[in-house]
Amino acid sequence: MQFSTWATSASGSFLRAKVDQVTDWSYGYNLALSQAAEAAGFFGILFPVRYSAPHTKAAALDGQLDPMTLAAAVAAQTTTLRLITAILPGFVPAATMAKVGATLDQISHGRWHINLVTGWFKEEQQSLSVPWVDHADRYRRSEEYLQVLKGLWQEEAFSFAGDFYQISNATMRPRPVQQPYPAIFQGGNSPQAQQMAGQYSDWYFINGGPPAQLRQQIDAVTAVADQHGRSVRFSVNAFVIARETEALARAEYDEILAAADELAIAQFREKAKEARGMWQNDDGLASFVANNEGLRTGLVGSYEQVAERIRELEAIGLEMILLSFRFPLEEIPVFHRRVSSLLGNA
Repeated sequence: MQFSTWATSASGSFLRAKVDQVTDWSYGYNLALSQAAEAAGFFGILFPVRYSAPHTKAAALDGQLDPMTLAAAVAAQTTTLRLITAILPGFVPAATMAKVGATLDQISHGRWHINLVTGWFKEEQQSLSVPWVDHADRYRRSEEYLQVLKGLWQEEAFSFAGDFYQISNATMRPRPVQQPYPAIFQGGNSPQAQQMAGQYSDWYFINGGPPAQLRQQIDAVTAVADQHGRSVRFSVNAFVIARETEALARAEYDEILAAADELAIAQFREKAKEARGMWQNDDGLASFVANNEGLRTGLVGSYEQVAERIRELEAIGLEMILLSFRFPLEEIPVFHRRVSSLLGNA
């Protein structure tokens, strides 16, 4: 099992709860977080994307760093960590992304990846004059986006005639270091997302959930990939509460749920109405308190119990877990020593 972690590059936090937690979105903190993840042997760090989305009551203190710029800065200060940048097609043209992505892969010596985010936040896009398209068209646009990226990264004199992008006899250099192209990550729980992942993506991010539900999504995407002679790898989101004893972990879990920010959760649920398939397995507060349903994956307990849960996730076909923590800089080294070591990752 491989591990990656979330960057904290967008203001807010990983928990919609009124508890102490890290809310530092600065470059300095994200660099330290990236270096801690690298020291722990993590596969990568995912830089989320938001352009204008206040999440806290202190809106004047809010901010969202650009993932591509941040990844380039972190690349210069790391050596092995993979840098995964979330991209919204409506904001970044495909040809621009092909050029920037190839440059990032050159700078990082083959450590950059794209996480294509089809985009559900209607208010954000409309407020910044990004044309809004419906769910089905967003996925058609994303599929064309990936075809253009792959074509520009691999082919001489590439041409493409789609509904959203038209490329005529284009050659782009330099190409990425990674061949045939940097692995493409993608999330989304809808049937359209699964179809797109099976046909075009290399890694599929799944929101948190119990093994049976995760297995259903793995099987659905794998069936599509099989139809196209492809293979897809799978990662799940998880918020970790690993402590010395189960009692300590459960007490903290209960504390977090008791402090749930119900107003913030209600606001998020209203904004997320366009995200079809996401957050549909409503387990109450556990579905919404943590980022991307992270608490539903169940990495809550003693170090030994969390390690055993990870073994169960690996057994159903998951190859990576995208981890988030209440205090990442402090908890990642402990996770490495006390959990990863039990899995033979030390």
